[in-house]
Parts: sequence; C-alpha cells; structure tokens
Amino acid sequence: MNHTKPSHDHPHAPKTATHGAIRYLDGSVLKRPVDPPRLVMAACVAGAVIAAVIGGFAGSKAIDQILHGEERSAATIEENIHRNVSYDLPVLQDYIDLDDGSIATALQDAGYTTVNLLGEGEEGFDMMKLPSDVTVDDAMVAFAGGIGKMDAVQASKYLVGSWRFSTERKEGVSMRIRYADLQSADAGQAIQSALESEGWADNNAVAISDEGIDEVGNTYKEGTIQTDSGTYTWRISACPLADVYNISGLPETAQYVGIRMQK
Repeated sequence: MNHTKPSHDHPHAPKTATHGAIRYLDGSVLKRPVDPPRLVMAACVAGAVIAAVIGGFAGSKAIDQILHGEERSAATIEENIHRNVSYDLPVLQDYIDLDDGSIATALQDAGYTTVNLLGEGEEGFDMMKLPSDVTVDDAMVAFAGGIGKMDAVQASKYLVGSWRFSTERKEGVSMRIRYADLQSADAGQAIQSALESEGWADNNAVAISDEGIDEVGNTYKEGTIQTDSGTYTWRISACPLADVYNISGLPETAQYVGIRMQK
C-alpha cells in the first residue's frame, strides 16, 4: 500500500501533471519562444556592426601595409634624401690652426646644431652636426641605439645633412670629417663632391699626389695644400656605406666619406 501523500502546491511552483503515483512537471513554459527584448536586440546588432567596421578597418590597414608598405617607405626615403637640407661641411683649412675650444665656438657661431660625442671625462674634440630640420631631442632618440640599428627611413632622415668632426693631437694635428653621401652615384663622384665642398677642386694651392684604391678597398685621393700658415696634407676616401652600416633599403650607391687634413 502506498502511504506517500502529495504536499500542497506552492503558489509559484511549476504546475504538475499526475498520472497515478508519478508526478510530471509541466514543460509548456519551455516551449515558449526565447525572444530577448527589442532594446537588447538593437544593442547587439549595433555592437556587431561596430565590431565589423573596426575589424574591416584593421584588416584593410594590414592588407594595405603588406601590399603598399614597401612602396611608401621607398617614397619616404627618396624624399628624405633629396629634401632641401645642406651638409655645410666645414672647410678644414679654416680650423686647422685652432684649438679644440675655439673650434667648438666657431661651429656654434656658424649656426650649426651640434651634439658632443665625448663621454664624461674624455679629452679631445668629437662632435656631430645634425641636419637643420631635426631637433636635438629627436636626433638623440634616433641615434641612441647606434646608426647601424636605424631603419632606412630613419637613416635617410638623420644622415643626410649630418657629419662628424673629430681631432687628434698626439703627433701634430689631425682633423677628420666623416659623413654618409646618399646622393652620389659612386665613390668617385662622392670624392669629387667632397673636394668641391672643401674648396680644393680647381685650386692652384692644392696638389693631388696620389689616388686609386687602398689596401682595404677605399677609393681615395690625397695631396697637399698651401696656406698662409704652411703646407698641409689631405686625404679624401670613400667606401660603400653598406660596408660600414647594414641598413637595408638605402641606395646601393650610398657612400661613406672621410676627409682628413693634418700637419
């Protein structure tokens, strides 16, 4: 005999159907359509549209970068190389008789934007002139990792119009200027451009005593110059910039140029 007695239904309990001693929950409520409120549906649709737009924009940018990124970089490099920025190379014969402090003052008076490359406590003179269209702060950030760590866009911006001027006074006086020439077609043209910048081309006071390719592969010209204070020797050399800095994307004809004058 079954002594189980059903309890009274709670007012909010699910309805049940009873067949004999077995009780079944009323599942009709589960068969109703599950439709969210209209405001929720609108918000979901709007969110989906926004997500699709953002995703499409990001995707199009990524595709554009893959397809046209190199073209834009090449165009920027070309623009940087040929922008209206002058090297304003120092004429070494104007500095050869000056001490290091006087050289620094003369460069400042000439209006150059320069950065001292000597470390704390180091003696001598080693200074870099920056392009006239960049700031010292930006240049310091760009040069912080070293020129060899720059990409081609950075290098074309900060190397064009810049040079490094250093002196050595151990045995007599030796002055050197080094810079990247990204415009010349070859080493010979880069050397000729340097000769003209120094005022040594077609100069009766300048004699060329030797030229060619040295033992390490540099193309060079060297000779003497007569000045009011005496006779000095000079040398201009050039080698592919790629032999000094591995920066992909710069012109293959780019040259690394050095000008030296000593007494």
